[in-house]
Amino acid sequence: MTTRSETVARPAEPLPGSAPAPPRPAPGSAPRPVPLVHHVLDAIEQGVVALDRERKVVYANRWIEDLLGLEPQGLIGMTGSRLFPGADARWLKGAAREPRDFKLEAEGRELTLKAEAMPLRDEEGGVTGSVILAEAISESEDGEFQKKIDRLVSLGELSAYVAHEIRNPLTGIRTTVQFVGSKFKPRDPRREDLDDVIKELDRIEQIITGLLMFARPPAARPQPCDLHQVLEKTLAMIELQLGDAQVALYRDWAEDLPLVYADADLTQQVFLNLCLNALQAMPEGGELRSATGVRRYRTRRSMVDISFSDSGVGIPRDLIEKIFDPFFTTRSTGTGLGLPISVQIMREVGGVITARNNPGGGATFRVSFPIPAEPPGRPEE
Repeated sequence: MTTRSETVARPAEPLPGSAPAPPRPAPGSAPRPVPLVHHVLDAIEQGVVALDRERKVVYANRWIEDLLGLEPQGLIGMTGSRLFPGADARWLKGAAREPRDFKLEAEGRELTLKAEAMPLRDEEGGVTGSVILAEAISESEDGEFQKKIDRLVSLGELSAYVAHEIRNPLTGIRTTVQFVGSKFKPRDPRREDLDDVIKELDRIEQIITGLLMFARPPAARPQPCDLHQVLEKTLAMIELQLGDAQVALYRDWAEDLPLVYADADLTQQVFLNLCLNALQAMPEGGELRSATGVRRYRTRRSMVDISFSDSGVGIPRDLIEKIFDPFFTTRSTGTGLGLPISVQIMREVGGVITARNNPGGGATFRVSFPIPAEPPGRPEE
């Protein structure tokens, strides 16, 4: 699939059977008006793709370009079988009118398109190509994230109840153990056993605290937020840990990152959690790369992305769908609540967190914030 950096540099071609497009205006002259039919097709909340007789794309509306993360005219010249993997020539010509599902991947997202092709004819009835209508029936970044959110909300309500019910008797147990320990002499070996009990009670208390934070995260106070400032503070906090772990830090930051509405403190908590997870994935040292950028769309909300990539072992394929589940952890000392809490925090600002394995090894976690329709003022230092 063509990406933004691989955009096909070809002029737009007329639809099959239509009049030829007027010549491109000379440099410096006023741009020619866009035909009304293109405005109409761009307004449709559905993909519209036209193929010529050779089954190559000669037109694609904005909806499908934005869905796939492509620049304008980025699909022009692409073969239909590449855009719709597995489609045979008969279907692409519109001879088989049954709808089909196609799985695609674009910008780290897995998409499923339901598409139907039909022949395109000229005024005399001759076939000049075909038109394909497509709609997204699933999108992992938004649809799957919302499913996770719904599941987390239900688990959060249950977790809050369980946490409160456990915390009350836990306080009594701790008080009793401490009282019994005070009755033993300082060198009595039984005091060590009671100290171990206290340590385990502390660990349970830590889990309960995490449960309550997961169930009821601190109320976010969204305000204009400079994500580069938050990221800078986060990386400064782990500077010593990076050195001790022999992990090299690399930055690939966009020059001008739009401000977003977010709670700076809670956002720093999300960034810190992802950085610490990356460090723990590289016990023998490695590289941590932080990247920032913007994904701009014309027909849906643009996003600011903050990514953290490590050179560790990556995420096993059978576990990648579970890493956002509460209590799921691969570490003996972990609570499995760091990522679920981060998901809840991002939910409050309309953002998402996605994870994927890198082709060369390691994993990347991407935190995405919606760009406000109106640019906010600068945050206070």
